[in-house]
Amino acid sequence: VQVMQDVWNLCVFFKMATKLGLTVLDRGSLSAARELEDFPLRLFPEWRLPLLVAACLMGFFYFYLLIRDVIYAYVETGQDISYRIMISLANKVFPIVSLVMLSLCYLPGCIAAFLQLYRGTKYKRFPNWLDRWMLCRKQMGLVALGLALLHAIYTFIIPIRYNNKTTPFYFDNKEAWGTDSFYVLGILGFFLYLLLGLTSLPSVGGSLSWREFSFVQVGSTLIEFLL
Repeated sequence: VQVMQDVWNLCVFFKMATKLGLTVLDRGSLSAARELEDFPLRLFPEWRLPLLVAACLMGFFYFYLLIRDVIYAYVETGQDISYRIMISLANKVFPIVSLVMLSLCYLPGCIAAFLQLYRGTKYKRFPNWLDRWMLCRKQMGLVALGLALLHAIYTFIIPIRYNNKTTPFYFDNKEAWGTDSFYVLGILGFFLYLLLGLTSLPSVGGSLSWREFSFVQVGSTLIEFLL
């Protein structure tokens, strides 16, 4: 009888909080009070792992390209191209890390599917590392989208930063075709990135059926990697 009374009181409280415009979340008994008190003091806990992974990848690829493109060229030929460090090298790092982060966004789902097939059931709990990885997939995708946006901005900056008007203009039809094709594929790829980001929003993804959501996510991702 006491249990039924507690459940009834809880339902009444939920209805009252909902009418006040609040979102109700049952966190269990009073033993969870210490955890709830720490919520206002948390600083982006879901973003720590994606940002750490992105920072490590950017540092690794940046120093690798720095050694290969700048330091090696200076040692071998004595040519000083250190001016490329700020924009050109960064513009090479952004798309690489963006695609890696996009891969890391979808990889845990594949691992989880194979693990469920291996176990023969979907009701067993995933390992802690895989569970944490899957919980931050959306953040990894948003980091990848942000890096793709930086790559697009840097790409449009590069042609105008050292514009020398005294240099004679020479038009190469073959090079023009290659440059235009490069820009078109880049724009299409960035559009697909934005499409993935928009469908990941709860307000947009909630209005789509499961088949529509899967079609956009899988199709856009495959085309993105091909581009």
